[in-house]
Formats: sequence, structure tokens, C-alpha cells
Amino acid sequence: MSITASSRKFYFRAILGLLALAVLPPSLALEIKQYSASYSAKFNGMDIEADHRLEKLESGQYRETLKAKNIFGKINEQALFSLSENQLLIPQEYSYERSLMGVKRVEQQVFDWPNQQLEYRKKDQLTLLPLQPGALDIITHKLQLRSDLQSGKENFSYPVISRGKLKQYVYQVTAREVLETAIGPLNTVLVQRIREDKDRTTKIWLASDWDFLAVQLEQIENGESHQMKIINAQVDNQPVVPLNIAAEK
Repeated sequence: MSITASSRKFYFRAILGLLALAVLPPSLALEIKQYSASYSAKFNGMDIEADHRLEKLESGQYRETLKAKNIFGKINEQALFSLSENQLLIPQEYSYERSLMGVKRVEQQVFDWPNQQLEYRKKDQLTLLPLQPGALDIITHKLQLRSDLQSGKENFSYPVISRGKLKQYVYQVTAREVLETAIGPLNTVLVQRIREDKDRTTKIWLASDWDFLAVQLEQIENGESHQMKIINAQVDNQPVVPLNIAAEK
């Protein structure tokens, strides 16, 4: 089966989608827990490695760094955000860099909240767009989803600016189950993205006992299924452990 360039791009973005879901700061407390997680995947027999990290900066802001690579290239994605006094997520900057089959793509979004506009830069072209209250980027909208899961919600809809365009991202909780992982069995919540395109589905399993750490992703496009699974992770410098060990603590 041939591997198209569009399939590679789709799956790489799917990987980053999982990484951005990796860990939820509990109820978006003022001190968001720092974390790191590693993932592996197989795509048409090819190995893919991915890493995700969140850190708090000296400025008080937070930075998430997402990386994925295989023999065809690599992707680096990063978001800079802060929390408002009433603990709302405030995206500040978002960047996306991809080098795939020798072709590079660089994008940047700067959220200019005082002037209510978004600066979207692709290559050397700058576009200014109106910025509506509550708008999020690809990474921060998934952190907001995690917060809403903590509060017990099961249906979610977010205004997201992606590639310089405002889109509505819709998700739904579809199941709760114990999932076998490389770490061991974990209690998980299954969340699915609701799309108009029925040939494309996204399912994410998140560990409910570990601040909704994303542990598995399944992407289906045109009948082809690809999975990405967690290898290991730490939350607040504590290693994620399976159900039987967690119960003994």
C-alpha cells in the first residue's frame, strides 16, 4: 500500500493532537503540574517517536513543547500561554514547524488580546485577523477540554484558531474502560472528536486517575487505521504506574 504525502501529514498532526492532550492540570489550579511523556507508533510499518513536555517559566507563563519524528521528517509544535486571575486559559503564542520529505512549513500565531487581533504568519506573509473572546489554539483548547472533563462534562465545543482560520472543535465522551498499556492497566475515558467528514475519525483514551493523561490515540482515514501508544510518563515528577501498583500506595 502506498503512503501518500497527505496521509503522512495527517498522521503527524494526529500525533501532535495526542501529545497536546497528554496531561490536564487539575482543575487548572494556579500551579499547573509540569510533566513529560513519551509515545511510540507504527504507521505502515514505520516507527514514529514522539515526546511532550510542559514547563512553567520564570515569567509565570507556561510552555508546552511537542515533538514527533520518523525517517521522513519531524514536527515541532509549541504553545505559550498563561492563566487569568479567574483561571481562564489565555493563549499568547503558538508555533508549528514541519520538515517532511525535504519540504518545510513554518507557521506562527500571536494573540494580541489588547487589540483583539491575531497575527498569523506563514513564511514571510503576515495576516491580521479579528480575535474573539475565548478563542484558543490547537494546544490550549485541549487543555480546556481536560479541565471540562474534570468538572464532569461529556460534550465539548471550542472556538479554535488553526492555520489562521477560526474553527469549531467538537468532542464527546463515548466510553469508560480499563485499557492495557505499556505501563500496565489504566482506568481511561474514551473521547471522540465529532466531525462532518465521516471518513475521518479521532479517538483518544485518557487516564482518569492520572489527571487525564492521554495514553492512546486511534486515527482512521479512508479506512486506514493508525495507533499511537504511551511508553512512559511523569506527572509532577511522579512516574505513572498501573492500577495494581497505584492501589497499593
